[in-house]
Amino acid sequence: MKYYGLYCALACVFFPLPSIADKAKTEGGLKITSEDDNFSAELGGRIHFDTYFFDKDDGQLQRLLIIDNFEEPVNTTDFRRVRLTMRGKLWEWKYKLERDFASSGTGGLRDVFLGTEIFDGDLRIGNFKPSRSMSQLTSSNQTTMMERSFGSSAGIFDNRGRQQGIGWNTHWCCHTFGITLFNLRNPGDPRNEGVGAASRFTWAPINDFDSTVHLGASFSYEDANEDTLPREALIEYAGRRGPEQLVALSPGGVEFFFGEFGDDEFYQGKPGGEVWILGLELAGTYGPFYAQSEYAFGNFSGDIYLSEITFGDFFGGPPSFLCDPITGCFIGDQSVHTWYITGSWAITGQHKPYDEKSGVFRSIKPRPPEGAFEVTARYDIIENKDIPNMKVSNFVFGFNYYFNPKVRLMVNVTLGNDRFIRDQTKQFAVRMQGFW
Repeated sequence: MKYYGLYCALACVFFPLPSIADKAKTEGGLKITSEDDNFSAELGGRIHFDTYFFDKDDGQLQRLLIIDNFEEPVNTTDFRRVRLTMRGKLWEWKYKLERDFASSGTGGLRDVFLGTEIFDGDLRIGNFKPSRSMSQLTSSNQTTMMERSFGSSAGIFDNRGRQQGIGWNTHWCCHTFGITLFNLRNPGDPRNEGVGAASRFTWAPINDFDSTVHLGASFSYEDANEDTLPREALIEYAGRRGPEQLVALSPGGVEFFFGEFGDDEFYQGKPGGEVWILGLELAGTYGPFYAQSEYAFGNFSGDIYLSEITFGDFFGGPPSFLCDPITGCFIGDQSVHTWYITGSWAITGQHKPYDEKSGVFRSIKPRPPEGAFEVTARYDIIENKDIPNMKVSNFVFGFNYYFNPKVRLMVNVTLGNDRFIRDQTKQFAVRMQGFW
């Protein structure tokens, strides 16, 4: 037996097995393809490293004394995203597996799906972004500002940027259309019976080498059932890691209620709840100039009762309306409206390209060894019209410097304004970003 390994080695030398030569490509990344082209694997990733400095509103110091769960923003550094991505094909099927190491457990899964072409479109099954919100569908590698608008998972779709389900997208001429059916669950959330649907249509009547005009509309519907987490519109109005404001709330499963009427702290009501949101899009480019705007409005069903203490814990401040001494503060259906307008100017002359297959704009692309410089600005606002004074806005301005098409430096100044708790915290943020 001690010569068995030697015999095997000699056999491999004198009687070699037929070789299967996989093809490796390194143009702009690492990709391996099987000899028959039936299988491929391509490695990608991104690193977004942020630094935050806050100018805290003086009024915060007083609120910290009366609101136990109010978190004072901390000047800090943060890995916003650290992702590895594997994508490729399995014969006529495609796959994508993306993991974000900036989040723990299964909550770090991002795009994880299998897909194939059917009826002149792309079918996806797994975890991915539903067909809604131009801001949300734009990759974080391509966004103009460091954070997305309030009309995305950074606001009205809080913690719902990706969902598990099935979706189909297609494009023709100057149009795109997508539809998604999904379970109301992120990979890190508990299993639940909530269901939803979303659809988006876009039209680019003008799209040439120097200018583009984009129009779009989307509709989203979510029906929370057993074990579904509450649907929230939650805003970090002074930038990432800054103070938060809950703007709207729709209850989830009955297990999230607590207390009884008359207690110091209680949260009761009708479980479940529906959320529907209609979004409109208008965007365009002309030479080095770019502008984009979205308006979204919808309804968060309520029928919930909270004690005044619980209301303060949830919304960060005392109620702005009268509450019953026994049944507490009643919140019914809530009409929520949000809109933003963002713009940029590529001082070095580059034109922001339009992705006609997905109906979104990409970031400008310099030609190495030359870089590119872009100044940016955005105004963003969201309001719950059924809770008095529940209005939050911010103004963000800054610049992006592109060292090459894959690496850029982003600088944002955010002027936050929370009218409900009368806070105007500001943030200075810097991001070093690379992707491949």
